Amino acid sequence: MKKIVLFGDAILGGVHHERVTDCFTNRIQNAFADAQIINCSIPGHKTSDALTHFQRDVVNLQPDIVVLFFGANDILTTNEMKPGYFTNNLSHMITEIGPQKVVLVSPPYVDYHKHPDRSWPRQLQFALAAEQMAKSYHLPFVNLLDAMQAQKQPEQYLQADGLHFNESGYDLLERLLVPAIKQAL
Repeated sequence: MKKIVLFGDAILGGVHHERVTDCFTNRIQNAFADAQIINCSIPGHKTSDALTHFQRDVVNLQPDIVVLFFGANDILTTNEMKPGYFTNNLSHMITEIGPQKVVLVSPPYVDYHKHPDRSWPRQLQFALAAEQMAKSYHLPFVNLLDAMQAQKQPEQYLQADGLHFNESGYDLLERLLVPAIKQAL
């Protein structure tokens, strides 16, 4: 049985109305019925936080595939992280897991009117940094920011808080992520 680990922040963790749920994990489980899906995502985490428990929560599971989806918190201007630190943290995780096992997702669109500490330029910088990492390591890549921005109103994918995904957001993420995981398998 293949083991797929989802590793990210609250969005990948399925936060719905401020509570962690299995809403997204179940979608991936349904798409890969013959695989074991383990969601190790932790709300509020940045890549720097993830490194503190990466070995224990991800590597020790000996996964076949790891979906890395960080950035919504890394882009915060409070305790500002530079894009170079973001890519160094991703690089460490990718190297430790093995590039052949990684699917990388760009940071998502965040309503910067509701979250001025997650500005549009920072969203774009970090999405481009993730895209460069995917190219460097030849990883399947989901450019979620581009997909969300392709719509005239990307807020349609977000809950009222302007950050976490609603059902439409999870529909989009599932549509994009499932083929990328299949490519990696």
